[in-house]
Amino acid sequence: MADLPPKVTIMKGATPDLSAATYQIHDESHTIGNALRWMIMKNPKVEFCGYSAPHPSENVIQVRIQMYDNLSSLSALITALADLDALCETIETTYRADLSAGKFERWDEES
Repeated sequence: MADLPPKVTIMKGATPDLSAATYQIHDESHTIGNALRWMIMKNPKVEFCGYSAPHPSENVIQVRIQMYDNLSSLSALITALADLDALCETIETTYRADLSAGKFERWDEES
């Protein structure tokens, strides 16, 4: 079996203290890129965050994070990923509870 690349890699050009760095996240797309950027930007210690998908044929996104006061962008990324995971768990729990309780609109399609 071929070796898989790591899920997240730090691109060249990062500052030594990681206060500004670009992270490449493998096997992800705009779906997580936009949500992750939003979650990172909620952190008031983040100066800038943006993401891109370099090419449609590449299954990766790149996330650029710049911090105030030489703080670690890696810490901001890890915190944002944990917060996004918690948010998704909350949404799933609420959805499943409402679904099992029948709290949704039903309609019949006419032929």
